[in-house]
Amino acid sequence: MQRRVWLVRHGESTANAGQPSADPHGIDLTELGTRQADALAGMIPHDPSLIVVSWYLRARLTAEPTARRFPATPLEVWDVQEFTYLGSLHGQELTDRERAPFARQYWHQANPYSVDRPELGCESFAGLMDRADRLLARLHQAPPGLVVVFTHGMFIRAVDWCLRARAGTVERLDMGGYREHHRRRPVPNGSIIELHDGDRELREATEPDLRDRTGSPSPGVW
Repeated sequence: MQRRVWLVRHGESTANAGQPSADPHGIDLTELGTRQADALAGMIPHDPSLIVVSWYLRARLTAEPTARRFPATPLEVWDVQEFTYLGSLHGQELTDRERAPFARQYWHQANPYSVDRPELGCESFAGLMDRADRLLARLHQAPPGLVVVFTHGMFIRAVDWCLRARAGTVERLDMGGYREHHRRRPVPNGSIIELHDGDRELREATEPDLRDRTGSPSPGVW
């Protein structure tokens, strides 16, 4: 049996919907995000061989309906959490819009080794790329069958960037290139991107068939 991987972005979070938050770890889902999680569970065609989840709350809540539907499938927490780089703002109740000027400054500086408050779990852009590489390596050791990974938008595009860098089509630590790529190809909340061994880039996203598609295509700003 061949292995295939579904990279799943969490359902719409309260931060995606414009509400303030104080840290990136404990952000809840909105009502729409909960419905997206339920719809995702219904899209899985058979028992997965493995369910992988980020330790961030919004990803764990998105995975819960799938874990309930397939109770015999192992569930593991891996380092597939969102890219967190604005550590100096942690603890402040801010919206993504209010954090945006600080995010623009970070990306404008374009220092791939800069880390703001690593003791809070923040990492550099180079660290993000290393973590995406580790996921790809670990997936090669995963059991055959369908592996479902509940993760986050910027991290999914980091995996895509690593694949493209390996193929020689982009520069691995080109932060501006990555940022523009992410803007042009955002990963909507509750969407699935399928990954096969040997892929040189990620495929197009598939979304649950919901009437209300107001979920944010962009990740939170952290």
